[in-house]
Amino acid sequence: MADSSATVIEPVVFQGVHASLPHDSALRHVSGAAIYVDDIPEPAGMLHVHLGMSAKAHARIVSMDLDGVRASPGVVVVLTAADIPGENDVSPVIHDDKLFADSEVVCVGQSLFAVAATSIAAARAASAKAVVVYEDLPAAITIAQARDLDLKIEKSQRMARGDAAAALATSPRRLQGKFAIGGQDHFYLEGQVALATPGEAGDVHVWSSTQHPSEVQHLVARVLDVPHTSVTIEVRRMGGGFGGKETQASLFAAAAALVAVKTGRAAKARPDRDEDMVMTGKRHDFEIAYDVGFDDEGRLTGLSLEL
Repeated sequence: MADSSATVIEPVVFQGVHASLPHDSALRHVSGAAIYVDDIPEPAGMLHVHLGMSAKAHARIVSMDLDGVRASPGVVVVLTAADIPGENDVSPVIHDDKLFADSEVVCVGQSLFAVAATSIAAARAASAKAVVVYEDLPAAITIAQARDLDLKIEKSQRMARGDAAAALATSPRRLQGKFAIGGQDHFYLEGQVALATPGEAGDVHVWSSTQHPSEVQHLVARVLDVPHTSVTIEVRRMGGGFGGKETQASLFAAAAALVAVKTGRAAKARPDRDEDMVMTGKRHDFEIAYDVGFDDEGRLTGLSLEL
């Protein structure tokens, strides 16, 4: 006999299907009232940060003359790897992505230095006055070139289940071929941007357009050589991310924070769209070779893929 005092749990009925469920900021989005980082009122005396970029895909830096940059109108400070109090690194995993290249560049658009000026126009004009002498090194622009030069970012990985070779050898039917998938830019509508304000005792507050605020916090703290608790990362909203603002945001947040701490003034780093696309990583392209076996009914019996 059922216990009449037992609690009855009603099944959950989801109301989302065929229902109008607007984004919580939809009205602000379409009316233009939504506030993004670049809409935040700029603090008095705020500096604008521009990052000088590598013109080479792979090269040794022979010399870098920044005297013309420092002497340019409106420039307040120019920072290089030598000015970083902590680690020159803004990568979350492998630790191979420097905030500022010091002896070698490994891609076009890699940051070399930061110039902070009273306007973004002044910062860009100053950045163009840098004189960098390079010694070219072997560069891989395509997958084929990387393969020929044996330039690997990571060690090869092998994943297997069963004996693919045996399964393919006994498959009634078999297809082999190759195809390529091009690289993709995330193309968020709001570009990369960070606004940093200095606090007391080395603290810094950074408004960042990022998908991963805690990671940005840790990487900024690493660059500044301060505890994580000394860095506050604030994210109100993003104008798109799609994976492109998970780790990429740390470069701009760290540059702005470094300028803010060094000068005691607020600093904003906001690259133009073309600079953003050159400086940030992509969903990389693939070349895929396949060997697939199947029966007369189209059921797969074996597969070998090389990516």
